[in-house]
Order: sequence, then C-alpha cells, then structure tokens
Amino acid sequence: MPSLTDYIQPWVLEQLQELFSQAAGASMRILGSDDPVPSGQSQAAVAVGEDIVARVVISRPGVPGEDKSAATDVIEPQRFADLAGEVLSRLAGQQEQLRSRIEELAALYRLTAEFTSRRDLQGVLDMVAQTVVEVLGAKSCAIRLINEDRSELVIKAVTNLSRKYLEKGPILLSASKIDQVVLERLKPVYIADLRTDPRVLYPNEACEEGIVSGLCCPMVYRGRPEGVLRVYTGRIHEFDWFEVSLAEAIAAEAAAAIVNARLYAEAVRSANMQRQLKMAGTVQRRMIPAWAPEMPRLDIGAVYVPCFELGGDFYDFIRLGEHNLGISVCDVVGKGVRASLLMASVRASLRAHASNVYELSEVVRRVNQEVCADTGPADFATLFYGVIDTADRRFTYVNAGHMPPLLIRDGQFSHLAPGGGILGLDDEAQWRHENFLLQPGDVVLCYTDGLTDAMNFGDEPFGRSRVEAAVLDAIQLGRDADGIVKHVLWEMRRFAGLQTRFDDLTVVAVRAL
Repeated sequence: MPSLTDYIQPWVLEQLQELFSQAAGASMRILGSDDPVPSGQSQAAVAVGEDIVARVVISRPGVPGEDKSAATDVIEPQRFADLAGEVLSRLAGQQEQLRSRIEELAALYRLTAEFTSRRDLQGVLDMVAQTVVEVLGAKSCAIRLINEDRSELVIKAVTNLSRKYLEKGPILLSASKIDQVVLERLKPVYIADLRTDPRVLYPNEACEEGIVSGLCCPMVYRGRPEGVLRVYTGRIHEFDWFEVSLAEAIAAEAAAAIVNARLYAEAVRSANMQRQLKMAGTVQRRMIPAWAPEMPRLDIGAVYVPCFELGGDFYDFIRLGEHNLGISVCDVVGKGVRASLLMASVRASLRAHASNVYELSEVVRRVNQEVCADTGPADFATLFYGVIDTADRRFTYVNAGHMPPLLIRDGQFSHLAPGGGILGLDDEAQWRHENFLLQPGDVVLCYTDGLTDAMNFGDEPFGRSRVEAAVLDAIQLGRDADGIVKHVLWEMRRFAGLQTRFDDLTVVAVRAL
C-alpha cells in the first residue's frame, strides 16, 4: 500500500502539520496507515482511491480552570481531523492525477517517437490501438480507415475485441450517423451507452462484447480525414477534457504516421519499379546493335536515343547470307513499358521471318499478322525493312507506314515512300516491295519521327527540311556514315536546345562506297 509521502513531499507534510496544529490550537500528527493511533484522540483517514495511505490524529489537552462549555469558538477535534484529512486527501488525489497525466503525456511522447521509426503500416496501426488502451485505461480500441472510394470504414487494427464482433458487418459512411459527424466536423463524438444509443449500428453486438461507453475521434492529416479511432470502456464513463484531448492527439499522430507509412511504402514500390525499369532498359538496349556491321562496298552508321528508360523505337541489322544485309527501323506507338514490349515482339517476329522467307512483302505480312493477334486495337507500329545485296548493290525495301527514308544522290533528294499501311490494324493487309540500285556516293537516311518532331522553345518542330539540310551539309563536309548520323543529331539538338524531348529518336545512315 502506498504512503502519503508517495504523493506529498515530507517537508510539505511537516509544514501542513504545523499549520493545522496552530489553527486547531491542539497537537496534530500525521501517521502512516499502519502506525498505531493513541486512544482517546480524534482521527481521520486519508484515502486516495480505495487505498488508505495515512491517518490524521488530533488532541486538545484541557487547560486548568477552563470552562469547556464556554469554548464555543474552538473547532471540535473530530471535525477538525476530518477537515484536515479531507484537505490531505484532495492534495494527494491531485498529485496522483497529475502524475497520471504526466505518465499519459510521456506515453504520447514515446508513441510519437515510435511513429517516426516505424515504417510498416500495419505495425503502426497495431501499436496505436494497444497504446490507446494502455494510456486511457480503456477496455478496447478499434481503428477503421476509409477505403479508396471513401464509402466505407474498413477495420484495420483492434485491441481486446473478439473475432465475432469484428465480423458483425460493414460500417458504411452513408449509414453511420456517428461517423458522418466525426468525419464532417472533424470533432470527437461521445457515446454514453452503446447499448441504447439510437445512432449505434450494432447495439446488440456491443452488449455481448461488454463495451458500454465510447469515444470516436477523427484521424486527420492536413485537413483530410483518413479514418476513425474508437475507444471503448467496459462501464459508463464520461471522458474528461484531458482524456478527449489525449485521444485526439493520438488520433492525429496516428493519421500522420499512417500517411507517412503509405508514402514510405509507395517510395519503396517506386524504387523497386525504377530498379526493374532500369534492368529492363538495359536488356532492351542489348537488342539494339552496339555497332554497325562491316559489309563490302557499304558504310553504315546508326544512333538510338530513347526518351525514357524504356523506348518504343528500334533499329536492327540482320545478316542474310554472305552478301545480303537486312536493315530495319521501327517506331512503336506510345512510350514506356507497353511500347517496349511491343517493340521486342516486332523485332523478334521480324528476325524470325526474315531468316526463313525470301519475299520482303511476305515477311512484313507475317509480322503484321502476329502483331494483330497479340495486341489490342490501340497497339500499332510503323516499320521500314530493306535488304541490300552487296554483290550488285540492289536495295529492296518495304515501307509499312514509316517516315519515308531519304535517298540522297548527287545532292538531290528522293523518298522511299510507303508500300502499305502500318502494322497492327488489319490482319489481312498486304504490302508491296520496291527496289533500286545503289550508286557510289549514294546515302540512304532512315529515321523515326522523334527527329522531325523535336521542338524548340518556340514550339517549332525540327521538320524534314532541316533534316535534309543537315544531311546535305554532312555529305558536303565529307563525313562518313557515322559522321552523318552524328551531324544530323547535333543539328537537331542545336535547334531544340534544352527543350524536353517527348519521343524516342532513331537515325540510320547507309553510304554506298
């Protein structure tokens, strides 16, 4: 059993004892709860809660010759002992309450410190529910968070509630008047008796669970409600202002911790996704030839610049025997993961059919059928595919809706126009192939629309005329195929400056020797 000195310091008790003695005109002593009380003296117990922590005894010795019947101005000893005991009891009770409040605030401080260190959302919720019960001396606690469409409060964490109670049914915001008030006004709502309050959705279940009074606090972060914290007691209990304030503070800290935990989880997922995208980008870049092949009587240069980690453009070189080289440039609609998957599919299909089918138009037809079979109506691609026979310099090609490559001969331009529609729209589409003979000095420039569509800060596109001017300038400077590609790219970047690009870019140059 605690003693009075656990609540009031000894020097304070000595001063009170002296003051009481002077006021009573009698000797007053404060004894421990187990100390013997002299007989014949008035006494009063000092009780804190259900414990008796001390006794106050008082005696007023008689004065010779005094007429006791005339001492009407003197307080009767028993009455004074009772008053002194009541004063001490109140002081001790206040000290106990103050100590309890300090412990609760310390628990809130520890809880806040825990919030900053926890990153798993469920761990945070479980800790909040348990802490609320401990700090407020409640019977149980439940935390419900608002679902994504903000129509229902979904149970996420509980302490001291049975499985049967948790499975009693949903808490729809449209049906719960209590939660509507809590989340609209962002203020706590007190429920004196869950068993009889008409606003309670499940009074019978509350009765079976043994929960009586309740306090519902909004969990708010930066003005946005995230859920409701419910505190339950096992008897009728009116929460005082400190308990309400403490519950509100815990709910607010919990809301912030919940949002932070979600943001942390999203950051982890985003980091994992970025890592996966980077790995996928590395794999995709391996599909792009690291260097152009060396072929007799040909000089080849190429560059590929993706807009994001994953791109939808590609170029490829396919050796078809000793004297034949396949050259392809493709532009898939869109960007990112979806475009990269379609790009890989088109590349694999083209390589497979190019190695086994002689007619270029038939190669493209089969690639188109596979694209149509494996993709949706919003997925399509443009493709330029040509084969150069180095023995007689014959260049045979099919253009499936792609930007017409440029043929530069003696300073004059011609375009290798489309021989059919784009890939992925019609599985019965047909294409025709064309051919011509390369002459020494001829340059063929294949590119995607990321080159012509590059914008400067005046929202002006680089355009085909500037592409032609850049190619012609590079040829006049005597650049090789690699130099032509780099010169065209440099002119585009000089034109666009630091303006952000929004499309992948591919350029391939073939120069006949």
